[in-house]
Amino acid sequence: MFTHDRMRRGLLLVVGAAVANTFAAVWQAPQAKAWSLEEAAAPYEGTTIRTIGEALPPLEAMQKLVPEFERRTGITVEIEMYEHSEAVNKVMLDLNSKRGRYDFIIQPHRELGRFVTNGHVEPLDVFMNDQKLRDPEFKPQEQLYQGLWKEISWYEGKIYGFPFTALTMYMWYRSDLLSDEKEKQGFKAKYGYDLAPAKDWQQYRDIAEWFTRPDQGLYGTALQGKRHEALWYEWLNFLYSFGGDMLETKAGSECGPVIVNSPQAVSATEYYKSLMEFSPPDTLNYFWDDVMALMQQGKVAELIMWNDATYAVAVDESASTVVGKMGFDIVPQDAGGKVAQVEGWTYLIPTASKNKEAAYLFIQWMMDYEQQLEQHLNGGATARPDVYASADVQKLPYSKASMDSNEVAKPKPTLPQSPQMTDILVRELSSYLADEKSAQAALDTAAQEISALLGACAPMKFPPK
Repeated sequence: MFTHDRMRRGLLLVVGAAVANTFAAVWQAPQAKAWSLEEAAAPYEGTTIRTIGEALPPLEAMQKLVPEFERRTGITVEIEMYEHSEAVNKVMLDLNSKRGRYDFIIQPHRELGRFVTNGHVEPLDVFMNDQKLRDPEFKPQEQLYQGLWKEISWYEGKIYGFPFTALTMYMWYRSDLLSDEKEKQGFKAKYGYDLAPAKDWQQYRDIAEWFTRPDQGLYGTALQGKRHEALWYEWLNFLYSFGGDMLETKAGSECGPVIVNSPQAVSATEYYKSLMEFSPPDTLNYFWDDVMALMQQGKVAELIMWNDATYAVAVDESASTVVGKMGFDIVPQDAGGKVAQVEGWTYLIPTASKNKEAAYLFIQWMMDYEQQLEQHLNGGATARPDVYASADVQKLPYSKASMDSNEVAKPKPTLPQSPQMTDILVRELSSYLADEKSAQAALDTAAQEISALLGACAPMKFPPK
């Protein structure tokens, strides 16, 4: 039923010799008999599979694709959509109870270590080695961004899922304001250089200051300052670009020295708070939905936001007043150079699932080029380079920013203790933004608690001052 860029299949495939060796043990040789979804799904006709995820355009786009899968297989797919935290909490309740309400789940990858350690999710090799279930045309070792896939869906060398969304954050800005001749003249007269999309944080701050006009209902930026995961996610962009990190490691599943209170981290945090001056007065009550709405209403000049939310601002005319007025670019640079954060929601199959095979068939079908393309065009964030290469996707105003961010994406911890680490940092960052502590004191406390949480593998590299 889909016709978009069939000739683009196979472009930009990324696989090295080490990856090929890994997969030699996982995938058997393709079977001689032609495989079909209909035949594979026949034993599960009449089955209902249920999933849960975050109520955002990628999941809404998936829901629009479900009827085609149901028509071809006779398997019914029910989707529950909730706000980020609620979707995570509902999954944890179900996994801990072992009720098996959900046949597959869509969850942020920071939870993966906890799921694996508790035995809550299935490794996928059993399904991928089953010639009755495995579509031989699905070759994730060739068809996905390998680095993103491994960070989002692997743990300690084992495959547990596939990326539902491969996410990064980047800069949104009002291109109509930055290209306005009167604004350009005024900005240059004040700051001494040309008004253009920010390439560094000083330029970002100058632009935010210039466009802060409360009497006109316009603010330079808007921070996601609420005591919520959104605060941690947004702050990471500043931490990474200033050359800081939480742990001194190379992969999300590794444990290592705690460096979250380094001089670079303190500088990043102090700079982050300085932007409150150019944000709406209620910015400490905002999370991602709130700042997205402000941009949709044309009340903000620039901010840092998720690529999977961009569709709702840049394309959806029913929701946004700034369609055709937006620009997108990688997060501004500092000492850390060009950097973005690896994030993603991943498809996983719970061990308590009652319909694992049917769930796998749906996940595999969704990872196909045609479904990935349709989902991406309607607000998704694919992990397939060949989808990004399609002419339809290249037309989207934010595609280059997404691709550039994917290339420099930095992993975050996926250890079993990662959710607690996030909670610690959200609490301490909130205390700093509320003027209860200095940046150094807040990060020192976070570093001490994270080190104690992780144990001997995570000594503090920077003793508290």
